[in-house]
Amino acid sequence: MLRLINILILFIASAATAAASTATAGDFGCRWMSHPAPDDTSHVWFRRTLVTEEQDMPRTAYIHVATTGRFVLYVNGRNVSTALFTPDRTPSDTTVMAISYDVRRFLRPDSNAIALLYCPSTRTRRQVSVSFYGIAADSSHFATNDTDGWLCRHADTWQTHDGGEAMNRNTYPYRWTDTDQPLALWQAVEQISTSQHLNISTPQHHTTTPPQHHNTTPSQHLNISTPISAEDICGYSPVHINPLVDNAAHMRRIYTPLFTEQSADTLIVHLVPNERHLIRVTLRGCRRGERISIGNLHYVCTGEIDEQAFARFTPTSSNTIIITGDSHFRSEQVQEVESICL
Repeated sequence: MLRLINILILFIASAATAAASTATAGDFGCRWMSHPAPDDTSHVWFRRTLVTEEQDMPRTAYIHVATTGRFVLYVNGRNVSTALFTPDRTPSDTTVMAISYDVRRFLRPDSNAIALLYCPSTRTRRQVSVSFYGIAADSSHFATNDTDGWLCRHADTWQTHDGGEAMNRNTYPYRWTDTDQPLALWQAVEQISTSQHLNISTPQHHTTTPPQHHNTTPSQHLNISTPISAEDICGYSPVHINPLVDNAAHMRRIYTPLFTEQSADTLIVHLVPNERHLIRVTLRGCRRGERISIGNLHYVCTGEIDEQAFARFTPTSSNTIIITGDSHFRSEQVQEVESICL
């Protein structure tokens, strides 16, 4: 009988999680945040630093992310999942989707950097909502979903209007997911109340204070004495989390090209057919600022000895990739081409 009860609990938990993945913002108690000037092409970096004293390290810790786009979540510089991005949706899908992650193993007893790379599906101020909750060292529940301390800036990648993606790592040559990074050009996020009327097809005009620039890393101490449960902030208990229901883009396999043709300084790369994949190219000996087109990816070189160009959110189903570039491009700069199949 006990075994049957446990099976029923797991089944109900899975159903609850699947239902939660398409719920509205109100169902999650979200506090939406966005870049102060959102658009439908710019990828956005979000980050916040939390300080956790050693004696206050939580017994369990979860991060709950709701979004209208796609994202990658990092804690202290580490991708908290094995997914390439979440959720795996079509670019025009703007349904609110959410997932919770167990992040306890990524935390440390000092400054903890929570960072998120966001890719928009449309122009909206409902970009992401992030909640941090769990069980504290004294076995009490804690939860926070305020936007205080969150910073943002445009990332070094963005969507192009031809359906592709562009990357220029010269715009911010730092590991933005780590704790100690220069934040001089970062801005405070704009918070959107769930009670506000939102029209995602027409830009909304908000009367807010001008974005603030920060020269030091803002940090906040985690308050674990707040008598609020995870149900209050997310609408369900942590035991209802099923990490298998995540609707994420996972890497299945990496293929090398079947063969490559060369015409002058243009490469035609033939990949395994009938696959949906992201392309990753290793380059060597490129000039800083040199521009290279790799299928649907437009890449600006950093000038490092070795560098990698890759699309983050724009998989392609084409089995032929054309690599070409500006007047500085030479075909021998391409060291390796990889097909990361989803």
